[in-house]
Amino acid sequence: MRLRTTTALAALLAAGVAPVTLSAPASAATGPYTADFNGDGHADAVAPSPNASTSGKWWSGAVGVVYGSSAGVGRTASVSQNSTGVPGSAEESDGFGQAVAVGDLDKDGYSDLAVGAPQEQVGDDVSGGTVVIVWGSPTGLKGATTVKDPAVSGHDRWGQALAIGDFTGDGRPDLAVGASGTTQWIVKGGFTRSGTTGANISYTTSWTGSTGVLRLTAGKIDTDARADLLLGGRTRIASERNLDHTYLYFGTASAPTKKTELPYGKQLAVGDIDKDGYGDIVTGETQTATGGDLETPGPAVVSHGTASGVGAPEALTDSGRPSLGDIDGDGRLDLALGHPDDSGIKSGNGTVLVQYGGADGFGTPTRLTQDTPGIPGAAEDNDFFGTAVLLTDLTGDGRADLLAGSDGENEADGLVHHLKGTATGLTTSGSAYYGPSAFAIPTAYDPSLGGVLVG
Repeated sequence: MRLRTTTALAALLAAGVAPVTLSAPASAATGPYTADFNGDGHADAVAPSPNASTSGKWWSGAVGVVYGSSAGVGRTASVSQNSTGVPGSAEESDGFGQAVAVGDLDKDGYSDLAVGAPQEQVGDDVSGGTVVIVWGSPTGLKGATTVKDPAVSGHDRWGQALAIGDFTGDGRPDLAVGASGTTQWIVKGGFTRSGTTGANISYTTSWTGSTGVLRLTAGKIDTDARADLLLGGRTRIASERNLDHTYLYFGTASAPTKKTELPYGKQLAVGDIDKDGYGDIVTGETQTATGGDLETPGPAVVSHGTASGVGAPEALTDSGRPSLGDIDGDGRLDLALGHPDDSGIKSGNGTVLVQYGGADGFGTPTRLTQDTPGIPGAAEDNDFFGTAVLLTDLTGDGRADLLAGSDGENEADGLVHHLKGTATGLTTSGSAYYGPSAFAIPTAYDPSLGGVLVG
């Protein structure tokens, strides 16, 4: 095992309750798609909570924000439609934060946060949906601008999926937005705080049916200058049973071009695992054509990128929800798999499996639970530790840290754990957890923090 432990559990619990606030001089963000909202060189992350209540409005939604620092988690905050400078107001069932994406949309050196509220009522359209960009600044996320819906009467749930990338290769970040129906949209770069954008590009995805695109993931698969796009949707295969599809679309100078269908499943991670210059795709919690989303999830699979698409999928040994990052700084991507339904200790206690990358692929998994020595808390029924996982370098030391969500913790209040990456792997020394109160998110009506993590 490559996990370093500590016995200072009391200190860790205290750290989880009272996170330290640190600051650093602002500087340019490290890249156009890096989550660094205050430009301090430390990666940041977000923990959307679309079920959160704001000002007593149930399921209005909020987004928890983790600002990275040399110590790991620096300060925490949240954004909602009741935040100063954010258009609209919190209303019941808006679902603010159901989809999020990060990237420097206005190219000012600070990452921005795109947030979808797909159940927002727009005029007389009950579930028209809305998308806002919350802008990065030297002090972090501040103020927001609405992204205009190009076809208000043509669909519902505008903003149910989001991704940011330069899909057209013109050097400016674009915003892909999912909505109901078969016509989908990319809003081209040229974003300003006054609401200006580039042109709107529409494309048709007949396979998604009336529910439209439910998931969007940006990444680089081939070696051209354009980002590629993974589109997820579902088809009904039986009563109360759905099959989750994902298609790879290559970026072009205009509309994205569909290349191939990936293995069934809805949990994805993208990165160059084998260091051949092409992006690889990990599909976690795979499904079969007949079992769909109600069967026991199958093992994660890797689809290796090629110049023309991806190769045949290769199965891994374990199932789970994937994230890729270089934990030990050796130049190879490592894999975290969240397995929230694991019941090895309690019913639904949850597990995170960590596999370190090497020349021959991923190694033997290290299994983490809330009963692992040094990880604060305890494995309990229906915590669902590993509901979401994210590997990202909060400390800025060149090694990815682990954020792990438990959306069932404390009767669905939810929780986010943080473990640091080191040259010898993840360590529990200094690990901590953060509940809704750390983000100023109310615990009423089951906010389920930690169901999604993005950075």
